[in-house]
Amino acid sequence: MDTSEARTSDSGSDRSSRVVLVLIAFAAIGMVAASISLSQVVGQPEPAQHVITIPSGTAMRLNLGNDVDIIPADLDFRLRDQLIVINDDSADHQIGPFVIAAGGRLDTRFAEAATLEGFCSLHASGRVTINIGET
Repeated sequence: MDTSEARTSDSGSDRSSRVVLVLIAFAAIGMVAASISLSQVVGQPEPAQHVITIPSGTAMRLNLGNDVDIIPADLDFRLRDQLIVINDDSADHQIGPFVIAAGGRLDTRFAEAATLEGFCSLHASGRVTINIGET
């Protein structure tokens, strides 16, 4: 009987050791995942807020052939930057993939690095390039 009791207690001890090892493994995986997530945020510059206002009468000035200097043809942003475009004009305007209705507002943050090229109603060339970089 002493032999069977010894086996039972060893079996229970092995099971508790396995449970402890599994818990330690899960804790280690959690700490690694948390440190990777944190390292992606720490050390990066604060996101910037870019505000562009399209003044009233812009479409009329463009139709008359006037050059309006509201935004550059190449816009540069970093990840997490915020772009706010306020359209005080009586006409809709387009900046790349974004259409801002007359009297409307665009408020967006950039979450992915990319280069967007497209139509721009604010330039005589009709083109704009939006660069969204990692940092």
